[in-house]
Amino acid sequence: MPLLKRITRLFGDEGDAADGTAVDREAADRESVGPSHVCQSCGKEYFENPTMNIRTCGNCGGVKVERV
Repeated sequence: MPLLKRITRLFGDEGDAADGTAVDREAADRESVGPSHVCQSCGKEYFENPTMNIRTCGNCGGVKVERV
């Protein structure tokens, strides 16, 4: 992990909420876009590059991971 990211994660930045909790911008961006792949067996959602091919689910080991 790059040093700047470690420091920002440790001390926070202007993305901190008023109550002192940190706001994870990457997670917020992924959630606003929606999942790129979903496992048809267990329902696990993946927020990866949509052109990426996911062969097996990391959660259940299933092979029914499809692009959304």
